[in-house]
This record gives sequence, structure tokens and C-alpha cells, in this order.
Amino acid sequence: MKKALIVTTVLLGFLVIACSTPGKKQFTDAVSYDQFIIDRMEQMQQALFAVQRVTGSDSSGAQADIGSYITRIDSVTKTLRELPDFNGDTGYRDAAVRLGEFYKRSINGPYTEIASIYKEEKDTAQANSRVDTIISRLQQEETAADNDFIKQRNAFAAKNHIKIEPAIPAE
Repeated sequence: MKKALIVTTVLLGFLVIACSTPGKKQFTDAVSYDQFIIDRMEQMQQALFAVQRVTGSDSSGAQADIGSYITRIDSVTKTLRELPDFNGDTGYRDAAVRLGEFYKRSINGPYTEIASIYKEEKDTAQANSRVDTIISRLQQEETAADNDFIKQRNAFAAKNHIKIEPAIPAE
């Protein structure tokens, strides 16, 4: 009877270990959770800044570069999406995911369009006018996405009684 109990306990232990979700990041404090998200947001911002640099050139390799940056942003967004809640709160994490999805959409759409304009347009004044219109529209959308993220981060900080620094530095 004792052997059966020990064997059952050992098997149950293996089952629990085998069924657990490996790789899920766990956080014991709000500061670490915040820093993890901010570090991922900075990675996405660096990719976005790199896209902004390549779309302003007439490089034929810009499209390939853009694809690699989209892959980077997808990877970071996936990491954020898999992040567990913090004490039942998912708002901050979800806002970071939405901002990552916005970055991807902006690269797939407006930034790809800007790269095409600079590649195809021979008249610089006309190209600049078209690009200015796209950038103006993009800035409005980005402001809304950034504001949502900042609002959720501030709410997270207030709820968890932590002090925060500005999250996303300007380039």
C-alpha cells in the first residue's frame, strides 16, 4: 500500500510538471512586470525607427528590410501576448499588444507606401507632398495608440503603487 502511494505521488508529480506551461514568465512585483513590457516596447520602437530610416531612402533593399522589421515586431508582440496577467490585470499588457499591432499595421501600410513613393517618384516635390500627407495621417493614429498605452500604464502604476518614468523615448 505504501509503495502504491509513493508511486502514485511520483507519477502525479511528473504529470503536474509535464502539464505545466513552460516558458511563461512569472512576475512577483509590478516594477519587474512594467520593466519587462517597457523593454519590449523599446525593442519595437527601435525596429520602427529603423523602418523610418530605410523608407526615407530610395534603396531597392528597403522592402526586404521592412519585412525583417515586421518579423521582429511580430516576435515581440507574440511575447507580450503570451505574458500572463498581473494580479488579474490585463489592461496594460493588452495595450502594449495593441501598440505592437499598430506598429505592424503602420509598417505594412503607410511606411511601405512611403518606400514605394520614394522608389518610384522622380519629382521630389510631388513625392514629398504625398509623403507629408501620409505622415500626417499616421501621426494622428500613432498619437491615439500611444495615448491608450500611456493611459493603461499609468493606471497600472497607480493600481500597484509604483513610480514610473516616461515609457517610450523619442528618437
